[in-house]
Amino acid sequence: MNASSPAVHEDRIARLERSLRRTQWSVLGLLILVVALALAWYGIGGVAQREIVTKRIAVVDDTGAIRIRIGEDQKDTQRASRAAGVVLYDTTGHERGGMATMANGRVAFGLDAPNIAAGQASDRVGMMVDAKGHVLFAVADNQGTPAVLVKSSDVGGTLQVLEASPDQKQIQVRTLGVKGDTQSTMGGG
Repeated sequence: MNASSPAVHEDRIARLERSLRRTQWSVLGLLILVVALALAWYGIGGVAQREIVTKRIAVVDDTGAIRIRIGEDQKDTQRASRAAGVVLYDTTGHERGGMATMANGRVAFGLDAPNIAAGQASDRVGMMVDAKGHVLFAVADNQGTPAVLVKSSDVGGTLQVLEASPDQKQIQVRTLGVKGDTQSTMGGG
């Protein structure tokens, strides 16, 4: 058999075909391995991000109205202290509640009345822990005047029940504490 005989060529072609099949199977195995590693890394069913960094997230309903906002207030906020957290809105765009940490060291959870005009108190139920660890739980009447307050201090706590006069100029306050029960009157809004 010389180098140019048909048998030599057929033998070389057979070896090349076997080598090509091994290469094809190796590439297929490598592709399956890459896909398996990708699924293991990102999870089956979609890519799961481990962290998203953003300033704000707004969740809108089918009409495009913002219903939930996650983030920090704008710098020119109307709040007593700038807050960062979750704010809930109704279908008309009015804030109805939220939970946040505040620039003054407080953390608060509140539920608000619907359709309150600008400048009027909207809080109806609120819980707050201040920067010193003191707790306040408040329930307001339909005019936004506090009706029940539970307060903690460095040495205990009190329960206050409040009632505004019809003209909102005076508030009757009954305070219950461990050391006794007191009643007082203070100026209203």
